Amino acid sequence: MQGAYSLKQSDPLATSLSQITGPAHIPYNDSRWQQILLHYEKLVHLHNLGLTPPLSSTKEEEDVVASACRQCAKYSATSSNLAALSLHVARMIRDLQSGLDVYTTESKATGDIDETSPQKSQNGYSKSVGKSSVRDRISLIGKARVTCGSINLLRILSHETIVQACCLKVDASAEGESNSSTSALECDTDYVLTESFTYRSRTEVDGNTNAQDAAMEIISSTMAFLSSIGCIIQQGKDADILSIPEMYDTIVHILSLLLVLLSTQLYQPMISSAELATDGRQSSQFFLQKWMQYSNWQRAEQHKSKEEHMRQQQAQNLGQENMGELHNEPLLFLYSCLHWLVDRPSPPRRSIASHFVDLPKSVAKQMTNMVIAPDGMYESHNIVMASVPHGQEKVVPNTASSARTPAQLSDSSLGKSADIDAPATAIELGTDDAVNLSSPGHVSGDVTSWNAPSNLLSHPIRSILLLSSTFFLLPIRLVRLAFNLLGHARYRAIMGGDNTYHMKNIADGDRLILQQLQAQCETKSGWNKTNNILWLSDSPVADLGSALVLILSNNCRSGAPNPFRAELASLSDNRWAQESTTDQSSNGSSLFPPSPSIDDTMLTLSINFESLFRAFGCVVHTEVGALLLYTLLLSSPIFAESVAAKSDLDTVVMPLLRSLYFSTSTTHTDPKSSPKSGLLSQLPLLTTSNRPFRSQSQLYVILILLLIFSQDPCFGKDSFRRVRVSIQTVKWYKERQIKEASLGSMILLVLLRAITFNLNRLQDGFLLSNCCAVLLNLSPHISDLHEYVAHRLVSVTTSCFKRYATLLDENRGQTEVEGDLSTALGMHGETCRTLLTLIKHSIRRKCLEKNIHLVYALLLEQRDIQKIYCFASLGDVSSIYALIRKANDIIQDNGDGMSADQTLGVLKAHLKELKSYEGVVSDELSVASDASDLGNLTFTYEEEADPEVFFVPYVWDMCIGTLTTTTMEWSRNKIQVFPLNEEIREPLPQNSSDNGDTVAHENTPDVV
Repeated sequence: MQGAYSLKQSDPLATSLSQITGPAHIPYNDSRWQQILLHYEKLVHLHNLGLTPPLSSTKEEEDVVASACRQCAKYSATSSNLAALSLHVARMIRDLQSGLDVYTTESKATGDIDETSPQKSQNGYSKSVGKSSVRDRISLIGKARVTCGSINLLRILSHETIVQACCLKVDASAEGESNSSTSALECDTDYVLTESFTYRSRTEVDGNTNAQDAAMEIISSTMAFLSSIGCIIQQGKDADILSIPEMYDTIVHILSLLLVLLSTQLYQPMISSAELATDGRQSSQFFLQKWMQYSNWQRAEQHKSKEEHMRQQQAQNLGQENMGELHNEPLLFLYSCLHWLVDRPSPPRRSIASHFVDLPKSVAKQMTNMVIAPDGMYESHNIVMASVPHGQEKVVPNTASSARTPAQLSDSSLGKSADIDAPATAIELGTDDAVNLSSPGHVSGDVTSWNAPSNLLSHPIRSILLLSSTFFLLPIRLVRLAFNLLGHARYRAIMGGDNTYHMKNIADGDRLILQQLQAQCETKSGWNKTNNILWLSDSPVADLGSALVLILSNNCRSGAPNPFRAELASLSDNRWAQESTTDQSSNGSSLFPPSPSIDDTMLTLSINFESLFRAFGCVVHTEVGALLLYTLLLSSPIFAESVAAKSDLDTVVMPLLRSLYFSTSTTHTDPKSSPKSGLLSQLPLLTTSNRPFRSQSQLYVILILLLIFSQDPCFGKDSFRRVRVSIQTVKWYKERQIKEASLGSMILLVLLRAITFNLNRLQDGFLLSNCCAVLLNLSPHISDLHEYVAHRLVSVTTSCFKRYATLLDENRGQTEVEGDLSTALGMHGETCRTLLTLIKHSIRRKCLEKNIHLVYALLLEQRDIQKIYCFASLGDVSSIYALIRKANDIIQDNGDGMSADQTLGVLKAHLKELKSYEGVVSDELSVASDASDLGNLTFTYEEEADPEVFFVPYVWDMCIGTLTTTTMEWSRNKIQVFPLNEEIREPLPQNSSDNGDTVAHENTPDVV
């Protein structure tokens, strides 16, 4: 690991890297492949930062990995060496899969030994079987170690090759090389990648060069391996496999490799499959198309043999013995990813993945001042927990650091040669080796002098670096993210201005850290071009698996069938199959043969819907969880029906509301910048640095999910009448302590906040239309409205109306075109009409008694409400006006000068009289018929004709900016599938004031 970090040109591994990435062809059976792959302990920790060496640097100082990547990208199409490496990796993955199958088979044999068997030893199992199992486990661990290193090497080299292949045409056009010696074929991405991943032997056999498709070999071997994992999960043995650090790391590296191979889409302009079909062009997504082709072929072969297998099963009663021949690899891949989503297996101790999980948490605790909400999660979008923390994993405040200082390290964790001049920290890794990490830049000088003037790096950074089991520059990316994104106090001192003085007074070891930090912060690195957050994962396999499911299922929606989307469409609840199995086993006297339903669960994608629903409740607050829930709802009708029938939808709705709440805050960055008087002109414009959300697309997905839920009438009724939320579930709401309220009241409260935020800061018509659609879907069912929500509904309505009146005057009295949300006038007019509709529905005769707080709120704001009566463009509000007059008459008849509680008491005592105001709906009409009289208020969500245009770029944006921000290298400067920060248009400035008519409610400036 020390060698992986401080790799020099004189190192044997550097020599091997230079050879396999150079222009000379190295045959597949050459011994040099074995030599480099035996460096697996270094290969597994290699990372490419892509740093360009300075002109003054010597060859010895040049970044070995970056140089090898550039060479590979340049020569791989002609040398076939990258294809040869791919074939070796594919062979090793298949060998590992074979060892895995043997190990699980032996484990089953060990567990199936008869307790009364004379072969059973005193230890509880047969000695021969036990020895075999131990031997197979040791062999499996050894194969996993070697495979892990080779996969990481292939991932690094493949990424640079893909980047260069995708950018060849763009670079050639920019440099005017189209008319030069560079041919059009050499600039074709598919051609370059085809040549790079096709192994051509230099020895001809019968006139052929024996070309081999290495890309398809990689895809087929990884899919076969993951399908074996799926089978192991179905057998209930995955816990044993994932408890092996090397196996967990191998799965993570395989998923990372697949994500990199799909990045051909990341570095090219977005072209959907529908656009390709319309234009008659071929897709340039090299690996995506091969993966789809392989999966479609595999599904077709599986379905062909299904009928024959069922006949054999019934005739020979083979049970599941031959199921291995019928593996539906796309199905098992999806099953594994969904299972990981439900179980979220944590990486075992001593695994590299465990290091990836622990280190970001240490950064969040030690280097940031982000507020942790009472529910145990961070309040800022800059730090996101991948899953809701459980009771025993609740996040503690920043003062309680989990990192150990060197004084707290036990003697057993120190290297044998530890001394004051060259301290060493031995960290246990997944290889069971104690590795000396006393490399330059990691620990230098006296470790007891944390605050010495010569050390620029503070104590938290050093303790984070000491926590690192491998120093492969992951700490550099994390520290850099914390400095730049999370506002560490020392950021300016280290990264900005003239650092000459500091660089003269710091230790040599720290100098290297700072130089690489500065290199990462350079504009040419492209770091700031993507919206990056600190992602606190608890299960890397679950996160990466979910990302791959999203990419595969949201691509190729037109033309050839998408095999992954087809499998999701057949998703079923396996609880029914389990109940059917139980019934059959208990009915031993049945005259009918055993049903093949047990085997059908292996042939169709099925999972426990209740467990899946609960899992979404823990992850839907994240962008990954919300988008995956959306994907399943749209692709699986059975799962969508199951969710619609749930009576506890607050499990997923409340996390969505929490995310929407913090994403619409105007004080998340600097409380001092919030307006004091509530004037629009004082609200700063939103930029990528001060907006309270990472991506605006996240807000779209949240509101789309709420719209999908609200379009079911049962959801509206249940949300106001049956589902109650308590103070324990709304700890994150700051403006008012809400002890108990209906789920519908909380939805209204958060949507009102989102609407005001949108009108003030975003002015997004799509966002507003979805907010209004959700509110109108809920409006026929509003009942038992919380007191605070009732006041907010009326106050936001009056504030919006004031702004609408001002805009109308500026427009010389010309009203907006109804439905036009492209102007501020149209957006405010639509908001007023929506909120007034909510009020009218809430004061119906059947609802008036339960919404008495709304009547009182109308009385408080009656002066402004009565002004609305004169604006015909806002609709008929005569019923509201009549109710206010009736309530005033009742109060005047009972005396003036009453308190709020007394006024409410009078209104409740005269409800019968209050219900008789003019324009009220008849008692005979039900809520449903009342809604029908006002028109069809059910708004349903329908996807665009070409949904790939929105979802594919968003998925990639999410993967780059959240899941892999600190764990994988991406060439951010060359991303084309989604707009980079410098290309995002900022919102137009709001020059006009509202003459002080806006009202700031509570402590938030969410005014309109």
